[in-house]
Amino acid sequence: MRLQSFCDLGPCPLGCRSGHAAKRVMSSHVGINISGERLASLANRQELFARRQYEPVISPQSIESTTSTWFGVGVAADDASRGLPVDVLILLFAQEMVRRELGLARSSILIADSNACNAGVPRLDVHRAASLAQAPLEALVDRFGFPVDIRRSSSLAPASEVERKQEALEIENGYVAQQLVQTEIMRTRGAAVKVGWALSACTYDETYFDRLYTNRFGNQVTFAYTIGGRTLNPQRPRACPYLCREPRDRMLLGTKENAVRKLYTDVASPALRGYRRLIGKLARAYHHLTGDDPGTPESFLQFVVDASSPVSSSVSDSVSSSVTAGKRPARESRAGVPSSFAP
Repeated sequence: MRLQSFCDLGPCPLGCRSGHAAKRVMSSHVGINISGERLASLANRQELFARRQYEPVISPQSIESTTSTWFGVGVAADDASRGLPVDVLILLFAQEMVRRELGLARSSILIADSNACNAGVPRLDVHRAASLAQAPLEALVDRFGFPVDIRRSSSLAPASEVERKQEALEIENGYVAQQLVQTEIMRTRGAAVKVGWALSACTYDETYFDRLYTNRFGNQVTFAYTIGGRTLNPQRPRACPYLCREPRDRMLLGTKENAVRKLYTDVASPALRGYRRLIGKLARAYHHLTGDDPGTPESFLQFVVDASSPVSSSVSDSVSSSVTAGKRPARESRAGVPSSFAP
């Protein structure tokens, strides 16, 4: 049976002279529903996504309006991050899959430097951590040929505008308020599909902030969730995919290190098996997106570490000194910043 429009039933209450306009609206809604179903199917079948444990939260209006997808990269928890883990490729590859599935022209990565500064982390430390994240990401995006714009949150909008929007939310925790405001600004700029990570063992994964956003702003953004990151520490094997507190426990981008040797430092560690499984998933995703043979998980790991090494020697030196330096003394948590993000 063919569905009828207003115009098929007689004079159109909308004032049009044919059924074409109503049919176009109906066709548009069907297209939106199909796009949402395709996104849900993608998240269910691709192993980098959290699958049934954290299904996508799909907003039909965001699917209709969005022109890009995005994810954020934090640069500090209690302290500034000391490097960018290979695990961030979970988000990068998942975002590219979402972009292609929805037929979008571009994607974005937002490096959250202003969040860390506003939480009280020293500005010099934040700048260094943001550079350690941005340079490898730019190198890899260029190498892979993904259409991704990378920017820092400090350039997203004037500080006065962000502060005004935060105050309007009347949320006591400024860090949380800033996260919600950034998501809303990205939505108004056309990025209404957000990719985040989910980890059941972590209180403050991105599902936490996304739920708060939806509670405050309504169902205006579509959220898709990936798996979390891994560490080489058997006492804490799972972690945020883009923050690093202890470089010895993570495989880091932009370091020019022998990643394979580091991976097999302790061959008996149960954490090694989990990290190697993750590298295998990333290698398969790389092949899916580029068509190139990644080789073994170990060879793929070394390939991305080498490909992410920045040209600038000053950045490379900063990364090297960060990796080889001893453990920093723990500092007190600041300004309500969730402290369970990084290992």
